[in-house]
Amino acid sequence: MQLLSEIGYDLTKWPTEKHFTSWLGLSPGQNNSGKKNRNAKKKGHPNAGQIFRIIAQGLINSKDIAIGSFGRRLRGRKGPRIAIKAMARKLAILYWRVMVKGIDYAELGIKKYDAQLLLNKMKTLNRLAKELGVQTSDKMIVI
Repeated sequence: MQLLSEIGYDLTKWPTEKHFTSWLGLSPGQNNSGKKNRNAKKKGHPNAGQIFRIIAQGLINSKDIAIGSFGRRLRGRKGPRIAIKAMARKLAILYWRVMVKGIDYAELGIKKYDAQLLLNKMKTLNRLAKELGVQTSDKMIVI
């Protein structure tokens, strides 16, 4: 209800999901050039971005949802602040797609997410083995 009161029903005023996440203040900043890191002037952002952050914080603590697993992995690598913002951005993109394009979203669960991660790791391992001239099998690497 809070999101509907802040954003409204018509999300077509944002042409893309990138425009929407930028308006919410959830897009990453580009404040560096070469070796210079500059502080960006903060602009005012609507409360809807904070609502997405609160939802993301709750999902990080959930144990059975794939988006929560994504957030926990990111939190381990980058820290909690970046993980919450990245998850909030992912949720905002899903929200925009559902509201504007009518795309159905179905949570497939953490097992499907873990299987996809394992598949990606196997593809990376096979690609690296091929680059190094190492033969691989399904069970182990042969040197």
